[in-house]
Amino acid sequence: MSRIYDMRDKIHIIFLITISILLLQCSSDKRLHQELVKMADNLNKSTPAQLDDYTTFLGANVTEDNVFQYRYQIINTFDPQSLMQAVEEQTRANIKEAFRINPDLKIFTTNNVEIDYIYTDSVGKLLRTIHITPKDYK
Repeated sequence: MSRIYDMRDKIHIIFLITISILLLQCSSDKRLHQELVKMADNLNKSTPAQLDDYTTFLGANVTEDNVFQYRYQIINTFDPQSLMQAVEEQTRANIKEAFRINPDLKIFTTNNVEIDYIYTDSVGKLLRTIHITPKDYK
């Protein structure tokens, strides 16, 4: 009979540990989300921002899954798709170096945050989403 109680106690302890870990994870996810939203809000204070002759930074936001999204608009070109190929190649080529030298991006690397660079044309039609994973920037 005592073996049954011992087994039940062990299961109870394992259950409590599992619940505690899940609660800590949820709390950590909420804190991360709050920090990412704060970063996006700070970026959005100066939008829209003309970055060059073809690119306007429209703003940033964070999804429920903590994907950080940068939104851009491509302007002043009749063929935005051709421009997008070069933009994606440049983004992917420079991403590791940018994360290595910019301490403000540590929150992304520490928490394995995924990033979307979302580009639309001058009328808001989606041109391309460049999805960056931790594998791309680490």
